[in-house]
Amino acid sequence: MSYMKLDTGIRLHYQDVGAGRPVVFIPGLAATLETWNYQVSELHDRFRCICVDQRGHGASDKPCSEYTYDELCGDLHALFTALDLQDVVLVGWSAGAGVGLNYVTGFNDDGRVRRLVMVAPATPRFLATESEPFGVDLETAAGTMEAMRVALPEVLSAFAGANFHRSDMEATANWCLSLWLQTPVYVACKFFNTLMQQDLRERLEAVKLPTLICHGRHDEVCHPGWSEYMYSRIPECSLVWFENSGHALMLEEPDGLSQALADFLTR
Repeated sequence: MSYMKLDTGIRLHYQDVGAGRPVVFIPGLAATLETWNYQVSELHDRFRCICVDQRGHGASDKPCSEYTYDELCGDLHALFTALDLQDVVLVGWSAGAGVGLNYVTGFNDDGRVRRLVMVAPATPRFLATESEPFGVDLETAAGTMEAMRVALPEVLSAFAGANFHRSDMEATANWCLSLWLQTPVYVACKFFNTLMQQDLRERLEAVKLPTLICHGRHDEVCHPGWSEYMYSRIPECSLVWFENSGHALMLEEPDGLSQALADFLTR
């Protein structure tokens, strides 16, 4: 594990193992770089695997900033520049997929990122709309925000359980929760507010690089309908379904996700 003080002023915690084409893994809200343990284990002999604790998460700095996608993408751009990464494959889970989509459509002028992978994406929107009745309604989201403000451990505990379709992963859910509880209340609330406010639908046709979407059929956190929506609008896009997973498919079907990533990276 390594630390780097970025030009944005943030001290970022990251893991950098393996050699070859760089694959940068971004976790979601409250999640840490350990999210990707199984994928790193399987892929590091063929690719350079770089996993990041986003600001406010894990062992990275936790400033009282705004936690917008632009702010998080600024940190990523500073990291890519500092490590002089080229030909990057950017992989994001849940809200991390939203960060990835925002990056390739707003921060990639230097062309460092060449492929995008979105795993159980909480994007292009987290909230449902009248025309796209996918996901969370505004009233439910507002209730979740209030619950996070006064009882974050309870909310994260419920979220840990809701991540899984499989019924034999209680220990894994508890392990995830132990990592997520490092997230301060102000970080969780501001990042969740970003999820409520962000709408990247109009950017989808601007994604000009190969894209892979991976989604669990039984996801109860991020509605699979949004993945189908993006698949039909991103010009060069593949969609892979995971039949035995909910939201945490990198943990429920780790070998399947690792294989899907390897296939996408080498074709």
